[in-house]
Amino acid sequence: MLTEPRVDRTRLLTDLQLAYGVAIDSLEFVPVGWVAAGYVVRTGDELYFVKLWPGGRGAGDAVGRLPLVRRLHAHGFRARVPYPVPTRSGMLSAAVRAGVVALFPYLSGATPPNWPSWPKDVLQELGQVVAELHTFAPGDTVPYRERFSVAVADEILLHFDDRAALPYRAQLLDQLDRLRSLQQSARRLARRYVVCHTDLTGDNILVSPDGRLAVLDWDTAHLAPPEQDLALLLHGEQPVEPTAFEAVLEHYPHPVHQDLLAFFLLRRAVEDFAARLIRLHEHALSAAETTDALDGLDRWGATQWGHLDDCLALAADAIRRRS
Repeated sequence: MLTEPRVDRTRLLTDLQLAYGVAIDSLEFVPVGWVAAGYVVRTGDELYFVKLWPGGRGAGDAVGRLPLVRRLHAHGFRARVPYPVPTRSGMLSAAVRAGVVALFPYLSGATPPNWPSWPKDVLQELGQVVAELHTFAPGDTVPYRERFSVAVADEILLHFDDRAALPYRAQLLDQLDRLRSLQQSARRLARRYVVCHTDLTGDNILVSPDGRLAVLDWDTAHLAPPEQDLALLLHGEQPVEPTAFEAVLEHYPHPVHQDLLAFFLLRRAVEDFAARLIRLHEHALSAAETTDALDGLDRWGATQWGHLDDCLALAADAIRRRS
C-alpha cells in the first residue's frame, strides 16, 4: 500500500509482540505493495518485515502460499526468499486486531533500475534462479493451479461505462476477443506444469552487494506452464528489449510456446487495467493513489497490450536464435 491504513500502531506493536514473543523497538510503515501494508520492525540489532492485511482482506491466498516459501528456504533455494517466521504457537501468520499479519526476516539489497535492461551477470543469475524454481518439487505446499481463467473480462465489462474506461472501450473489446482466442490455444498447449512465481518482474527482485538475488512477494505463486514466468521477462515499461528473456533462455532447455507467452502477457495487461479501474471505486483513496491508478490504466494496461506483438516478435527471435 502506498498509504498507511488507519491502524493504531501502538496496538499493532503490542499484538506483534504477543504473537511472536519478540521485544519490538520500532515499527515503521513502508509504502510498497498493493493489497497488504508493509512495516519494517527493529528488535535489537535485527530487522524484520511485517505484512499486514487490514481487516484480513486478501490474506487467505497469500497466507496459503507461505508453506511453499518456507519449503524453498528449507531446501536451500538459490535465491533468498522472505520465509515466514513462526508465531509462538507455530503458525505462519497471526490474526491481530488490525487484521492478519505475517513476519519475515528483512532482506537487504536493491532493485537495479531500468528493468529488464539489467547487468548481464544479474540476468544470468536470474536465469539460473528461474530454471531451479521450475524444477523444484513443492510437495503438497502448492494447492493452487493455473486454470486459464479470463474472469477478468467480466470485471472489465462490469465497469465498462466508468468515466475512466471510456477512452479505452474500443481497445478493450478487441483485447478481450483476442484474450478469449488465446485462452483456447493456451489450454490446448499446456502440458508441463511447474512452480511459477507469477510476478517475477524487477520490483520483486533485490540484488545484494555480492550478487545474490532475493525474490519477493510469492502471494500468487501456483502450478502453471513455465511460460507464465517467462512472459513476465518481457513485461515492463514499454517498449521492452529482450535482454532478460534471452539471458534466462540460456539456462532454459525446454521448448517455449508463443501462444502461451501471448496469453499470459495479454491477460496480465488486462488484469492490471481492471485492478486499477476497480481501485478507483475504493473509498478514501489518497491523491497519490488516485493518480497512480489513473496513470496505471495506460502504463500497465493499454500501453502493454499495444506492444504485445512487438514483445512476441522479440521472444520469437530469441527462441529461434537459441535453436
